[in-house]
Amino acid sequence: MKRFKIIIALLAALTGLPAARAAADTGTKTIVTIRQGTNVITTIIQGTNAVVTIQQGTNPVATVVQEPKSAIKPPPTGWQSTAAAGLTYTRGNSDILLFTAKIQSQKKDLLNEWLLEADATYGENDSVNNADSLHGSAQYNRIFSDRFYGFDNADALHDGIQNLKYRASMSPGVGYYFIKDKSSDLVGEIGPSGVAEDRGDMTDYFLSLRIAEHYDQKLSDTTKLWEKAEFIPEVKDLDDYIMNVEVGVETAITKRVSLQLTLDDAYVNRPAPGRKSSDIKLVSGIAYKF
Repeated sequence: MKRFKIIIALLAALTGLPAARAAADTGTKTIVTIRQGTNVITTIIQGTNAVVTIQQGTNPVATVVQEPKSAIKPPPTGWQSTAAAGLTYTRGNSDILLFTAKIQSQKKDLLNEWLLEADATYGENDSVNNADSLHGSAQYNRIFSDRFYGFDNADALHDGIQNLKYRASMSPGVGYYFIKDKSSDLVGEIGPSGVAEDRGDMTDYFLSLRIAEHYDQKLSDTTKLWEKAEFIPEVKDLDDYIMNVEVGVETAITKRVSLQLTLDDAYVNRPAPGRKSSDIKLVSGIAYKF
């Protein structure tokens, strides 16, 4: 406080004005306001964005803006979407066809996040179907603080190779950003999950636990790396579980077009009779942002 009074006296001496009346306000906006009559000589404001703002009368003399790293939040944006497709085709000693397609869309503001995704895979090896899946998911996040959020996730899958007619789930829960800055994000999520599935001519309904994480890393202005995984065990039998893992890298060719390489593994601990537990796909393709 003593130092503050000295600063006021110096300001009055330098400007040749009588000693200014000082008012100290502590809140989310104004920290200190020094007024001469009805005209503001100096105003110091600390808020979400501006750390210090200095104004002379009604015209700003100087403005210093410095946003703390921990307070960085995505600005309000519209929908941002990416469509990717990959094709592998060979004929001769082996006849192989593999087609993949994926579309992702997201919209974020300071309090809400919407994440949508759909993908499809079809493949043949020597005219024998070896890949046939359709998948879609939607997630809504409600931001509580800089790190915490609540979410609701809906997911649906059809996999002909696994003899899975459908698996649908609804998973509410909470998420936390362990890392959140301009170049990387690390998110953890946990919550219950209600699951309904028709697998191997058997329909089942059960309660599961969903534990998921997602990591994004920007390697350069044109290249990014991501990894995500989810573990879904049945509550009444933890040995009956599903694990989905995806690792990918993307490099931009132009502002809208990029190359992608992804590795996917869909693991079912107890598959349908005659089916394998793991489905692994390594896919390269082209992505377009719009």
